[in-house]
Amino acid sequence: MKDTYSVEEFLGHRDRCDREAEGLLDLDWDEHVDVPVRVRLLDRWLHEDGPGDLAVLTDMRTHQKDAGLTPDDLMKSGLFQVIDPESRVQRAPSDCRSVAVAEAASVVERVVLAGGGGPSPRVTLLAADLRETIIAEGQEAAIVQVVDPVTGSVVEGETHVVLSWRSWSSAVIRISVVPRQGGGELLDPACSFAACADGGRLPPEEHRLAEDSVRAICAGTILAALLECEGRAAFKVGWRPHGIEPGHHGDLAAVRAWWETTTWHDQYNDDHIDVYYDYGAGDWGGRHAFLLPDPEDDESDGNASWGRCLVLGDPAESTIGLWTLGDEMRPLGTAAFLAEIEAFRRACRDQATTGELSVFLLDELLSRPLESIGGPERRMVVWADADPDGAFWSTGEGTIDTYDDARRLLVVGPSEALYIVFRGEMGA
Repeated sequence: MKDTYSVEEFLGHRDRCDREAEGLLDLDWDEHVDVPVRVRLLDRWLHEDGPGDLAVLTDMRTHQKDAGLTPDDLMKSGLFQVIDPESRVQRAPSDCRSVAVAEAASVVERVVLAGGGGPSPRVTLLAADLRETIIAEGQEAAIVQVVDPVTGSVVEGETHVVLSWRSWSSAVIRISVVPRQGGGELLDPACSFAACADGGRLPPEEHRLAEDSVRAICAGTILAALLECEGRAAFKVGWRPHGIEPGHHGDLAAVRAWWETTTWHDQYNDDHIDVYYDYGAGDWGGRHAFLLPDPEDDESDGNASWGRCLVLGDPAESTIGLWTLGDEMRPLGTAAFLAEIEAFRRACRDQATTGELSVFLLDELLSRPLESIGGPERRMVVWADADPDGAFWSTGEGTIDTYDDARRLLVVGPSEALYIVFRGEMGA
């Protein structure tokens, strides 16, 4: 029974890179990613919103139980072998100054916000959220002076902070704010996220989709935390070309035929149905386990819809009743779908612990992908685990239901498709 993801599985790393999982890749998508997801998105926003002369980078090493925050220990840990996987820049620690965790967090924030031109609102908000995350979870901290390992000279104009973590003290994390390097190969975003020492490279178009997917995953993970969802893995994002014949993305038969060939089709059973139901009633993980419905049972037993959970509904058929786990995905008109997104945006602003930041995160998770997939005209068809009124994230009171069964969203545009699972409590 699967109730979590490793970082490698969550990012789809094994789909594009044959490198064996290690370090962060082999850990669960849980509190280990609190810093990496924020740093990744902050780096991208800083590059887009500012002059683009600063990069924010991070790496993590586990199993450092007896190591301290000294130059020798950090060198042995591998944190400074390559500080930027894409440009292959290397540094070596030469001196460490111990500081309070709150000071280290403030140093990172201050350096990020000190870039020329002034930070954008979303950069300011996310930098503050990163600072609070470090303060909440960091145990010890040091500011590190580095040298160029080739020349041996001290490198100025860079900020490197290392921390040991309160909840898993055998891990050490590096956060670096350095001048952004130009050029470099298009490294698999999963490899650069996890700081693979020698990750896979991707062609430009494949890299664009993979990068945008990782950004959406990072945004969804932070948003899940701000909404106080159960666990970090509340949003699973897929984004890829679909290969449907041009001009036929609105053809139900064509989309259904394509849908049945995707890895998304069966993954819902593995990740959500099998988590919810168990052969044999009982308790697991503090939750009640339900008997898996038998598809051959008579319709009067209430299980007739079970065999339709992977079916894309027909727009010509009317939707009756509230959606429940096991129902088919229901078609949504574009207007109803966009209205639901706006309702979700308002609810995020009201319900999230940092409402203003949540709006920017939702833009990254949904608005940006939707514009890329459907264009300004939103040429797309949509299916979701939605109720008759089109709602697929809200309770009857209009708030976001963070404890609901895992609901799916499928958006198909002229050439690409977006698939998001909002996991709620189940399996998170």
